[in-house]
Amino acid sequence: MKDIKQLLTNYALNDKNYKAWQKEHTKMFGDIFANAFAENKEAQIHLTAALVNISQRNFMSAMQKLDILDGICTNDYDRAALNYFWGLNYELVANEEKMNEYYQKLFDQKASFVFPLPFHPYYRTAKFAQRDSECGKSMFYYQKALSFYDDMTDLSPKIRSSASQIIYDIATLYLYMHKYDECQKFLTLSYEYDSSENQQRTYVTAILYAAQGKINDSKNLLGCMSSFLRINCEPMIDAIAQQKDLHYSVVEQDKSSHTSFWKVFVDSKSHLEKLVADKKYADCQKIISDMLSKTLPFMKRQIDCRIQSSQDAIVVRCKN
Repeated sequence: MKDIKQLLTNYALNDKNYKAWQKEHTKMFGDIFANAFAENKEAQIHLTAALVNISQRNFMSAMQKLDILDGICTNDYDRAALNYFWGLNYELVANEEKMNEYYQKLFDQKASFVFPLPFHPYYRTAKFAQRDSECGKSMFYYQKALSFYDDMTDLSPKIRSSASQIIYDIATLYLYMHKYDECQKFLTLSYEYDSSENQQRTYVTAILYAAQGKINDSKNLLGCMSSFLRINCEPMIDAIAQQKDLHYSVVEQDKSSHTSFWKVFVDSKSHLEKLVADKKYADCQKIISDMLSKTLPFMKRQIDCRIQSSQDAIVVRCKN
């Protein structure tokens, strides 16, 4: 008992606030927290303290406590819960790669958790997969996240707003996949769940109309957008209308442009290899992105370029 009291003291906790934090965490995370390390009082204190640190945005301290828990997991449930909280910690520090790593470990364990609404790993994983153009995987996890609402009968405005956001994100995925009827259907459904102003939804609707050839309808929506969105949207509508947008138009590609790109690429090869060796991926991504934008004239927008490194290869993903 003395060791337990000392551990609470070390974490600036006492019996009263420790119980209050446990109650708060159970309300927020449900059984994921309440049943984790159920037979290990010391581990429960480490977990509670880690979540206190997370709530206070003291993420490094939280990671130290999660590290301790890594060494004392005794069953699959505890490991699954710990993977969830590791993923949550990395999600909140915007480290999407590590977040995705831990959420994938969680899914691989097939734990039957009911995830809390604000921090839903299915939704975050879907967003991550969509960012990397893994459309099938993204759609799978969006649908898993949306199934959370299946049994709800009394939807509060907050719940409806959350559901509307997931439905909207599915619409954007269908737009990227050129499935325009499905995109329209989910945009409409998103509006039905939450009809409050959503300029991002208006933006996507404008691009959808342009892709469908409804250029006048598309441009009529520009006045409903902020100046920032309008500045980005209008050139894209024009590029689609003029069949110059690589993604939403059928573009005839000039082979001489590809030759120009490869010449510039070869000239920069040694410099790029050094950047990759030094793990300066952001610098490398920017250089390749600039090369593509400048040497391939049918690409009228900046290229979204990301680098993934493994032991065997460097993979460059580019998206216009």
